[in-house]
Amino acid sequence: MATSNIVNTLGAGSGIDTKTLAKDLMEATREPRKAIIEEKISKSEARISGYGVIKYSLGELKTAFEGLNDLSDFSSLQTANTQPSALSIVTSPTAAVGSYQIEVTQVAQAQRSASNGFEKINTKLNGGQGFNLALAINGTPSLPPIDVEDDTPEGVVSAINAAKRGLSAQLIQTSGSTPWRIVVTGQEGANNAFTLNSVDDGGNTLNLNLDLNKPGVLNQLQTAQNAKLTVNSLPIERSSNTVSDVVNGVTFNIATTTTVGVNARIDLTRDTSGITTKVENLVTAYKSFEENLVILGDRDSEVDEFGGSLAGDTLMQNIRTQVRAMLTTPSSTPGTKVTAPRDIGLSFDRYGVLQFDKAKLSTHLQNNFEDVTKMFSANTNNKSVFSTTPGGVAGDAVSKLDKMMRSTGSIAQQTNNATKQVERFKTELLRLEDQMKKLLERYTRQFSAMESIVGSSISMRESLKGTFEGLANFYKK
Repeated sequence: MATSNIVNTLGAGSGIDTKTLAKDLMEATREPRKAIIEEKISKSEARISGYGVIKYSLGELKTAFEGLNDLSDFSSLQTANTQPSALSIVTSPTAAVGSYQIEVTQVAQAQRSASNGFEKINTKLNGGQGFNLALAINGTPSLPPIDVEDDTPEGVVSAINAAKRGLSAQLIQTSGSTPWRIVVTGQEGANNAFTLNSVDDGGNTLNLNLDLNKPGVLNQLQTAQNAKLTVNSLPIERSSNTVSDVVNGVTFNIATTTTVGVNARIDLTRDTSGITTKVENLVTAYKSFEENLVILGDRDSEVDEFGGSLAGDTLMQNIRTQVRAMLTTPSSTPGTKVTAPRDIGLSFDRYGVLQFDKAKLSTHLQNNFEDVTKMFSANTNNKSVFSTTPGGVAGDAVSKLDKMMRSTGSIAQQTNNATKQVERFKTELLRLEDQMKKLLERYTRQFSAMESIVGSSISMRESLKGTFEGLANFYKK
């Protein structure tokens, strides 16, 4: 130690180690102050880590809720179809299980008509003058008439397609001296039969060799007709080959190449194991979230880095309350018999631990599937997290969790505050080091001065001692 060096060196009459003494005194001043600041830094960094853990856990919960927030997440129907090439089906999650015997007796088709032939695609039809096409669908005029500015077959096709009246037109080259013909196709269904005639601005017929007349004339290539089928022996007639209003949640798509009289058996069964797994994932995510919060709030936690870092933190408690409410509050889109997560087996025991009754969920998936779907998803797909419309338990939870984790949310704000504290404490450390550097310089100057005084005193002592010894020797003679 520097103190013992002083004693020894004074006793021996040698110089003091002032450099070591100054450094030791400076360290004695710096260390307790430095330790306090470093502890503050450590606590703030632990808080940052703690908020990071919360954000991660909320992200896991959000992912779990996203597995249940869309109607499509509940697709569980298994389909068996004996004639998939003739009759395909599409099901929604709300479709009921069952078996259907289907016979197709007529395929829906659109009217297709062709004009007479033209020599070229740019043949002038009206002496270079534009004209109109009078369109009638199922005998009813479709107004206004279609305006043809370019009086050529090519111009007619462009005008029909641009009008967007439910018709499509093409130019097809056949053979002979007038190979080019305009082919116009309407929409499926008997009520979509059409006529198309050339007229002037006054509505007078022009007879420009392209008129598409009523059914039965030579230029009609295909007649408009409805689809006809039987579903479990009940006769059905629809204007389209896409039939979606016969069996709830089921769309039948009749192929245009289907042979009339084809029979198909459709069996719909439900496999809900995937939905059960998604609910189990939600339970697991919540339990992990709660376990992390317990660690963060335990002052005696031995978990490194973030254990106990948020003990007593009001934000953490507020988040816990909000997340728990997501699993206890009734759905914003309740079903008739399933209105909240508790109805399908999600509940908290007296210790606040989330419990899951899988058998209860299975029963409701079997008997009240539509209610479960509506309760979780509001029967919506791809609902925006910014939407204010009800989204069901899962849809609303996703929106709330997303808001919590945004850069403008409370977690980000607290993280930013803690980060600023760390930066401020580190600045204090730098300021302390600067102060200690100056203190060391002062101690060094002071002890150097003291060393100089002590050295002068010793020199004077030796000088006086030599003088006295000389006088003594003089008188001895």
